[in-house]
Amino acid sequence: MTGIRVRALTATGMAAAAALVATLGVAAPADAAETKSLKISGELEIAPDLEILEIKAEGTTDAEGKTTGTYVATLLAGDDDNPLPFKVKGPITCIYTEGNTASLVYPITGTEPNLVPAPLKDVLAVQITVRKGDENTVGVNGPAPTHSFRGCNPGATPYEFDGDIEIN
Repeated sequence: MTGIRVRALTATGMAAAAALVATLGVAAPADAAETKSLKISGELEIAPDLEILEIKAEGTTDAEGKTTGTYVATLLAGDDDNPLPFKVKGPITCIYTEGNTASLVYPITGTEPNLVPAPLKDVLAVQITVRKGDENTVGVNGPAPTHSFRGCNPGATPYEFDGDIEIN
C-alpha cells in the first residue's frame, strides 16, 4: 500500500471510531438529577414554650431539577393554641437536602389578610433552614430581596423547632 492509502484508511478508521463513540455517547442515557423532598410542620420557639411562628412546608425537586411546593407561616401569640390572624404564603422555589439538614427558599406571593400589593408580589423572599436531631432546630433568613438568594445552601438554625421534619 502506498503512504497515501494508509493515511486515508487510518483517517477513515479514526473518523468511524469517533462517530461510533459520539453515537454511543448520545445514545447513552443521561444521569438524572437526584430527587429531593422535604416536609416541615411545627413551631419556631424563640425561648422554651414561647412559640412565635407555625411553619408548614412541603416541597419536591424532581429528577429534571424542577422544584415545586408550598409554604405557609402563621404568626403565633406565644403558643400554637393562639394563632394570630396573619399568614405568609409562597411557592417553594429551591430545596437543599443533605443528611439531617434541609433548606428552602420561597418568594412571598401573598398574605392573609391580603396585604401584598400586586407590584410587590415575589419581590421579597424568605429562607427557612431546619436541622433534625435530638432537638430539632430552625432558622429564618429574610425577608430579603428575592434576587439576593443564590441557591438555598443552609443557614444558621438558632431556634428550637417543635414539630416534624421529613428529609428525603
